[in-house]
Amino acid sequence: MPECTLTNVNHGSTIYRILPNLVAVILFCTYLLPFLGSGPLWPLVVNHHAELCKKYMWRNMLLIHNYFGFENMCLTHTHQVGIDMQLFLVTPIFVYLLWKYRGLGFWISGIAALLSTVLRFWVTWTNSLSHVVHFGIPVSRMFKTATLSYILPTHRLTIYLIGISLAYALRYTNKTSSFSKKRRLIIWSILYPLTLSVWLGPIHMSEKGYEYKKIDAALYAAFSPIFWGIGVAWVIYAVNRGFGNWFGPLLNWKYFIPFTKIAYAVYLVQFPVFFYNVGQTRHVDEYKSYMMMQVNETAIIIILSILLTLTVEMPFQNLGKAIFSTGGKTRSEKK
Repeated sequence: MPECTLTNVNHGSTIYRILPNLVAVILFCTYLLPFLGSGPLWPLVVNHHAELCKKYMWRNMLLIHNYFGFENMCLTHTHQVGIDMQLFLVTPIFVYLLWKYRGLGFWISGIAALLSTVLRFWVTWTNSLSHVVHFGIPVSRMFKTATLSYILPTHRLTIYLIGISLAYALRYTNKTSSFSKKRRLIIWSILYPLTLSVWLGPIHMSEKGYEYKKIDAALYAAFSPIFWGIGVAWVIYAVNRGFGNWFGPLLNWKYFIPFTKIAYAVYLVQFPVFFYNVGQTRHVDEYKSYMMMQVNETAIIIILSILLTLTVEMPFQNLGKAIFSTGGKTRSEKK
């Protein structure tokens, strides 16, 4: 079997990639943003988060903030950073098992994914949670769902392991082999509706008069990550192997490349911009369909994301490369 390049994980350089942007946004939202505006909702959506960050930003900087509940979290939208880092740290264990003991590795990964699925179902059922914002959902249920399930890596492990399995398949399966047209048609015909069910399945929960049912919520919590993860993994695999249908040209569109450079910054910046705009709002507007796409707001997010990438992320990435490269040279240069 080829050398296990997947286990050559540089945790230090990854932290240099993630942490500087996170710290910069936290410090801005804590010590600068509260003084940049005012409004009826400003104390609730801006000052409140600033006070939380003054108390608890250390949790974010240690990337453990998702273990302390959702209500008292500094910049709640950053919970995903903590989840990703924690799962990233345990990834080498599963990768090593898959590389060294393929059969055993898949069995252990499968059992771990199953346990994570059972955990999502059980916690959702016993605590009356809901991963869908259904009609009439109380705010307390949304916070409880986030705290007890949504922001915990043990509940996200299933889809993460699907990603690891995809990486293994892309790395170690024969690139020249392909599925027959009949098999591809069967797989597409199964995965299309299965993946779309994650979006369309809970539509009835949004209807007026819907009454919460634990079984609906528990089944969705358990199986939606699996359906979505397998569907996305298949699309990536199919595109990589040359039979991705219309997904190929779409996902290989050259204009996606610039966005990938600022994607992490967009993720961090968007909610502070939302907070600012909500806090500044002084009147009620009549809803119009075009409000679903706020052009000015989107443009501001992109501009700020570019600035964050250029002034913080890229300099620290270069610093990380200089520190963690072997003998002053990167792997590509050594080759």
